[in-house]
Amino acid sequence: MTSRQPEKAPRRKHLGLGLLIGGLIILAFFLSFLLIPQNADRSFSPMWIGVAWGALMAIWGLFRMLKGPSSLDHPRGGSDAGL
Repeated sequence: MTSRQPEKAPRRKHLGLGLLIGGLIILAFFLSFLLIPQNADRSFSPMWIGVAWGALMAIWGLFRMLKGPSSLDHPRGGSDAGL
């Protein structure tokens, strides 16, 4: 006896939304350290690496949101690049 489960409506994916939000959080976190008044010179601070990383992550997330799914995106998650 097999029971048939009702079909689920296709989930609407927000590709890149997590990258965009995460990148903005990282960007704001590291930028807050640079904007707090300190006695040290901020132009040579290693915190700029975190700012750049967060900005690149947010830009990649925005790109993924605007472009949509890639031909490498597997419908069940992961990648089908190796198949």
